[in-house]
Amino acid sequence: MKNRFIKPLAISVLAAGLTVGAAQTMDDLVNPPAGEWPQHGRDVTASRYSPLDQINKDNVADLNLAWAKDLGFRQSVQGSPAVWDGIMYVSVQTGVVALDATNGGVIWEYSSPATTGIVADSAVRGSPVVYDGKVFFNLSYGKSVAVDAKTGEEVWSVQITDNELNEDFTTNPIFADGQLVLGLSGADDGGAPGRIVSLGTEDGELLWSFDTVPMSPEDPAWETWTNPPSWEEGIGGGSAWNAGAYDPVSGIVVYGTGQPTPWDRVDWRRANEGEPTEDLYTASFVALDASTGELQWYQQIVPGDEWDYDQHIVPIFADLEIDGEQRRVALLATTTGYIVVSDVHTGELIDWHPMADQHTVHLGFDENGKAIINAETRYPEEGVYHAICPGLRWAHIAPGAFSPDTGLLYRPNQDGCVHMGALTLPDDWEPGQRAWWSDDLPRTPEMWYEDRLGALSAIDPVTGEVVWEFAHHYGHNAGPVVTAGGLVFSASHDPYVRAFDAENGEVLWQQAITTGGTGGTITYEVDGTQYVASLVGLANVASGSIPDFDPTVEDLPALNTGSASIFVFALP
Repeated sequence: MKNRFIKPLAISVLAAGLTVGAAQTMDDLVNPPAGEWPQHGRDVTASRYSPLDQINKDNVADLNLAWAKDLGFRQSVQGSPAVWDGIMYVSVQTGVVALDATNGGVIWEYSSPATTGIVADSAVRGSPVVYDGKVFFNLSYGKSVAVDAKTGEEVWSVQITDNELNEDFTTNPIFADGQLVLGLSGADDGGAPGRIVSLGTEDGELLWSFDTVPMSPEDPAWETWTNPPSWEEGIGGGSAWNAGAYDPVSGIVVYGTGQPTPWDRVDWRRANEGEPTEDLYTASFVALDASTGELQWYQQIVPGDEWDYDQHIVPIFADLEIDGEQRRVALLATTTGYIVVSDVHTGELIDWHPMADQHTVHLGFDENGKAIINAETRYPEEGVYHAICPGLRWAHIAPGAFSPDTGLLYRPNQDGCVHMGALTLPDDWEPGQRAWWSDDLPRTPEMWYEDRLGALSAIDPVTGEVVWEFAHHYGHNAGPVVTAGGLVFSASHDPYVRAFDAENGEVLWQQAITTGGTGGTITYEVDGTQYVASLVGLANVASGSIPDFDPTVEDLPALNTGSASIFVFALP
């Protein structure tokens, strides 16, 4: 691994004492107590599986609203709450709020208004991490923070990003091997090359850093770029826009990375008589040794990406029986419409399953596990358009869930096609300026789908079979939870929170709420009562090339935009 230079970290230690009531061991994050939800995926493998079963198929129809909380800002939220020791921790625009998990009462608030960065008020993905009496979270303008879990008093804060290139955070950290792992963003906003770093939990000390694009000719990935990546020139990309996951069996963390930047594709990165280069490790999944940050393996999904196919989906680790053999695998959903099953230890591509209705760009993988890209969909010049399928990012920001009881992967997805064209950046573009296609990019208006736009699909990751699917003409980009009670809970854009039978997809309960949801649903227990909580909010009815509903369907009710809110349900 070759790390680019890291500026000295500004570390502020403001509080020394910690309360002992919320103390945890590392095992509490690897195998959380049944009633707790200490980070984004509940456990470190990001399974979003809960062993709670007080709410089950027989009684879920009796669920009532226990409490609701308007968080006081308008945003299409994309994260999940965390819960530990009866306290719920929720990321808000300027920090974190701690709530009584039984009634929504505010216990404390931490606020640090952003002063820099293009995405200073963007949605924070993932969730806070609760560990050893502290709550860890990232602020969008580039600071990582630890506060006392009971009081909200700051313990330490670390400024990590380079604001000259608008490097920032769009996601919270994850817990891995006793440390915090963070993915940095900003390639679209200023051309910052991506990186993944690790911090110590005691004081925020930098432990290691991995560059998702090479910063030195000594890195083997350097030769996969036509124009060498340059921190000073803003050439790179590979931002880790979303949360990753940690596998305690192999000791690796896996993160998805974004497309290369800047987005000038007409004559950029061309070599070998016009053939594009791979641009490692962009549009990929990278597996790193959690203790050192050394690269263990990678799976590139879109070499030389020209279509904004960021691979920013949260991976899931699981044990599967494949061909009569137990395999430890990473389940990788792709924006290009595939489920990829990789060996955790070696990165071997065990199998891959096409999920989207059509694939016009990424046509699958060859016998060596390398992505097959349709060269006819590349852009020879500005103003050329192609039909891009899936053009709506089949898997997007929302995480999936995996149940060891059913063996199924529950995956939010959106299917369909769009017309996309090439656009070069202005000749006077400079690092630190927006490095993605301009808002005024001329697009043909056609966006088309088959029978549905969004869905929550239950997929057998061994065979690729879709066992059941809840599909509709709204988008579906909300994180589910699956429980030992045989249920899958998820919010939707329409706007409802629903409970599905985990085996067959029957809707067993649904509740209308005030606004559609792109956030996550979790479940937890306090004083013997199981709760189900959905974090929801829609600031607008469309997000770029990913529409929230199909306007061509007659009599389809318009979406309800509304404030970021939490809705919590329990049995009478």
